[in-house]
Amino acid sequence: MEDPREILGPIAHIYRSHLAYMTKELEAYRIGSGQFEFLFILYHRDGISQETLAKILKVSKATSTRAIQSLEKEGYVYRQKDENDLRAYRVYLTEKGMEMRVVILEKLVSFIDTLFSDFTPEENEILRLLIRKASLKLFDPEFKPLCHRPDDAQ
Repeated sequence: MEDPREILGPIAHIYRSHLAYMTKELEAYRIGSGQFEFLFILYHRDGISQETLAKILKVSKATSTRAIQSLEKEGYVYRQKDENDLRAYRVYLTEKGMEMRVVILEKLVSFIDTLFSDFTPEENEILRLLIRKASLKLFDPEFKPLCHRPDDAQ
């Protein structure tokens, strides 16, 4: 087997660089590290539960709660009790949160443009296809992570 760091190292570096870039770019809007990801999910699924957000983003419930509370404090989202489960909250975008969609999308496109700036159009398309193919395996119900972080226990 080849050294897994040859693949996982660059992927991790790209991800960390992406988070650092977005954190810096969104600092003026008081959107903290990783919080834009919550907004981005809500742009596609407004009104989903906090628990579902945590599962989609593969973060603990505590991390999800902190991020949502921060976004709520800044006026980007609001929470409402779930009518069917009074223990759960659903998260909704505010007008201010919806307005951030354009800004976040512009920042994400800018990062991707920089990332692919030295690629030919063919290389760009091949990498996109291969990344999609690799990531689909992680959605496979047969895929079981080898370990769990303690804060992910349910």
